[in-house]
Amino acid sequence: MTIPAAAQIPSLLQPAQRNPFVDDTGLLTNNGWQVLQGTFGFVNGTCRTIPCNASGTNVITLTMLQVSPLVQGYYDFDTYRAVAANTTTGTVTASVVTPQGTLGTIKVFKSNGSAQATTGDIVSGLLYDFTYVDSLDGGNGGFVLR
Repeated sequence: MTIPAAAQIPSLLQPAQRNPFVDDTGLLTNNGWQVLQGTFGFVNGTCRTIPCNASGTNVITLTMLQVSPLVQGYYDFDTYRAVAANTTTGTVTASVVTPQGTLGTIKVFKSNGSAQATTGDIVSGLLYDFTYVDSLDGGNGGFVLR
């Protein structure tokens, strides 16, 4: 399966070889700033495991920790890891809270995405990974529970 361009992190730009990174005073030039900003964004935007606190029962809120990377949206294979606060009692959805705001609420799937998670699939006090996959739920995206 091919990951659509909208769900991929942009690649790094190649630095301009003849443009300096710093000026005569030792400060970053525009070129230096752009390369470092691109590198920072790329590293923070690649598939990663992001620690979170979980709350809720069937509508799970995954709140990123202060030391988490910059997250501006859901990207394929980003994984949010948390210990469940409660045992589920019905169909499960989840959202991620970043320092910049809350991302949309999406369905949580089990069995590698074949069925929506439901009663008892998440147990209080156990560690879970919620991995985003853009092709789930008819292309609306969802989390695969592991």
